[in-house]
Amino acid sequence: MSAHHKLAHVENLILRDSAQPDAWKQYDLEFHRTLISACGSQALKDAYLTVYEKYLRYLMVALAFRGEITAGEHKVLLECALRRDFATAQDVLTQHINGCVEYAIQTGRVT
Repeated sequence: MSAHHKLAHVENLILRDSAQPDAWKQYDLEFHRTLISACGSQALKDAYLTVYEKYLRYLMVALAFRGEITAGEHKVLLECALRRDFATAQDVLTQHINGCVEYAIQTGRVT
């Protein structure tokens, strides 16, 4: 809840044109890391961090924040985590990642 609260606050600032890109990057990572923190597998958490760092390197440089779409996906991911609804969370996360990639390509921020 805490990680999502911080992320949602920064996303609301961005939506109101009070840009906070560095804070958003930090809280986005914290939120996604928190989602998997109870998985019980250190190997999975390490693999996730490696993949996320590469994702960050290529996409977050473009600040692939898609406004209300991204904020809404984060809220649904939180709700799925609280309900332990892994199937829906997996679908939402796939949509979330693919949407960020498509956004970055469409806006020409990543070539």
